[in-house]
Parts: sequence; C-alpha cells; structure tokens
Amino acid sequence: MLIRRLAGFVGIVVATWMLWETINPVMRQISFGSDFVTELLNPPTTLLRFISTPLMIVGGILAVLSVRGGAYVFTAGALVFAVLTGALVGYGSDYTLWRDEAVLAPFLMVISGVLLLTHRN
Repeated sequence: MLIRRLAGFVGIVVATWMLWETINPVMRQISFGSDFVTELLNPPTTLLRFISTPLMIVGGILAVLSVRGGAYVFTAGALVFAVLTGALVGYGSDYTLWRDEAVLAPFLMVISGVLLLTHRN
C-alpha cells in the first residue's frame, strides 16, 4: 500500500513538472502574439502533452487516495505520453526536443506497472 501511494506521488510530481514544461513555452509564444489553437496543433505533440499530463496527475491523485481506477487513468496518460515520444522521434525532431520524453516515458511506464500490479488495500 505504501509503495503504491509513493508511486502515485512520484507520478504526480513528474507529471506536474512535465505540464509546467508544456505550459511555459506555450504561454511565451502566446505573449508574442500567437493564438492558443496554433500553439496546440503546431506541432500536434503539444496537444498530446496537454492530454497526457493531466491524466497522469488525476490518476496519481486517485492512486494516492486509494480510489479504484487511479492506476488505469495514470496508465492511459503514460501511454499517451509514450505515443508522444514516438511521434516526436517519428517527425524527425531534433533530439533536444525529445530527450526528456525518451527518458521519462519508460520511467512512467514503470510507475504504471507498480500501480497496476500492486494490490490496493
């Protein structure tokens, strides 16, 4: 039970940091005159980050609170984040844009595994 809660807390921290790393550049570009939809869809990987990170935050909170289904919500977010990493690599993006994702995606999948395979009391 403690390991499950700790994994949920670590997932919350990592996902919150990733959400901030997504919001900050988008807000900077909007302050330069760009609109929000353009920033979300060009490239579409930003939209994937805006989908995956809140899912992981909510799933982590549910896991910490021992609510049924939290592991599945977190895993859905982690899978979307893994698709994001594949999309960045597939688009031929510079490695500096996806190196954090390449490190964090397997880590998030490990957290998902802990949440899914550890019994909830």
